[in-house]
Amino acid sequence: MIKKVFLFLVLIVLQLSATHYNSTVLELEAKLFPKIILLSEQIDKKAPYLDLYIITEDIDRESAQDLKYMIEDYYPKKISNKTIRVSIKEFSSFKKRPDALIVLYHNAKELTQIALWANKNNVISLAYDPSYMEYGIMGSLYVGKVTKPYLNRAIMQKYNFKFNPYLLKLSKFR
Repeated sequence: MIKKVFLFLVLIVLQLSATHYNSTVLELEAKLFPKIILLSEQIDKKAPYLDLYIITEDIDRESAQDLKYMIEDYYPKKISNKTIRVSIKEFSSFKKRPDALIVLYHNAKELTQIALWANKNNVISLAYDPSYMEYGIMGSLYVGKVTKPYLNRAIMQKYNFKFNPYLLKLSKFR
């Protein structure tokens, strides 16, 4: 009986500590993040693939999987002559440099490490939560009456990220 009660309490704690994501925002990000990434001059226009990593921790793996499926559903074939390859990774677990990262929940120290690695390696980093931009993440989405990309002007200038002028006109800067 004690084991059952303990297991029940553990499951409740895990459920309460899980980060919840708005499915509408995830859908918007699944539609728009690949397009934003392709408007970067850092992306090799001749490469046949767009490698996109969703960076998550175990607790958010289900949300990461949902986002992955949404991206694959919206772009089942090619976008700008590229096939999108989406992988779910933990930050410490990848060796290959992707074209871009989508960052789900992480604590401040990890966000800073992820952003610094991405910026130094010229990898576009986008986050579910716009507040992550204060840790050096490149961009996010503003979801309000009008949905607009957020871009981090300071990071763009410091690390020499360049985007299509059309995207710059549409974006809000933080």
